[in-house]
Amino acid sequence: MFDYINGRVVHKTPTAIVIETNGIGYKIHIPLSTFERIPDREKVKVFTRLLINKDFEIKVYGFSSLEERGLFDLLLSVNGVGPNMALTILSASSVSQFKRFVIGNDSKALQRIKGVGKKTAERIILELKEAVVRIIPEEVSSADARELATISDAIMALISLGYARQAAEKAVNMATKNLGASEKVEVLIKEALKYT
Repeated sequence: MFDYINGRVVHKTPTAIVIETNGIGYKIHIPLSTFERIPDREKVKVFTRLLINKDFEIKVYGFSSLEERGLFDLLLSVNGVGPNMALTILSASSVSQFKRFVIGNDSKALQRIKGVGKKTAERIILELKEAVVRIIPEEVSSADARELATISDAIMALISLGYARQAAEKAVNMATKNLGASEKVEVLIKEALKYT
């Protein structure tokens, strides 16, 4: 319904802002990252997402950038992740940090975020890895992204063969030290199996 709201900030807290435009004050729920970027009592443009929950309560969520809103939408596509958890994740990590966690298969980093348990962290990585690889931040080179994706694929392959995640990560790390992450995923898996 709303793509963005352009108006003056009349009230601001770390979790919500009120923007007045044309005599109407819109309460917008925000992550901490947006709170830090939005000046108080000034005119701002906030990219929004309107959601209606199961109790038919309407809430507007706002973000300082299209990239943040895009990540919010991606997080909502994960089973078990609601808007509050998505905001918490965006508050605890930058978009580029989150992408690195997912591409690097770093579920432990995600688990350090309040409310994100082991199963949820693993589900986020599994369901968002492909989408995140497509929107790699500029500071990560395409070569680095390919290497991270290869490592992640090798780990997931070992897990699918029945190895525990910790054992799979350790084996792939050992294989990467010997061969380098630029090898094809099949070669990396074959080498990793020597350390399981």
